[in-house]
Amino acid sequence: MSRKTFFILVFAVLLAGCAGTPQSATEVTVEATDFAYNPVTITVPSGQPVTLTMKNMGAVEHDFVVDQINVSNVEASYSGPAEHHQMEQAEYDLHFFAKAGESAVLRFTPLQPGTYEIFCSIAGHKEAGMIGKLIVVAQE
Repeated sequence: MSRKTFFILVFAVLLAGCAGTPQSATEVTVEATDFAYNPVTITVPSGQPVTLTMKNMGAVEHDFVVDQINVSNVEASYSGPAEHHQMEQAEYDLHFFAKAGESAVLRFTPLQPGTYEIFCSIAGHKEAGMIGKLIVVAQE
């Protein structure tokens, strides 16, 4: 092996070692019942990806809403079609839903530490007590 080839290989190995590994997501599972979230309080780190799974254990559709929060990389996936969702407002920063007996997944990265209200936007559910807190903590 020539000296030039050796240095190219060493440089490639060093460069590969400097490449950061992708951040693993904080995984959270929330059960939605008629009419509560369990757990009621969810704590996640800022700047880190979050994978939130909502299992609807109730007899009716429920959703998970944070009205205003600074987030990026938001992606929701559902087990059924999203066009039949019964939400009251369309413009929320975080929002996903699950029909009765189904689950859904929301992926996002919270960017701003703080405490944010979670609620179900389906008519009457928030008023029935379907609220919680999303606490985003700063990374140390």
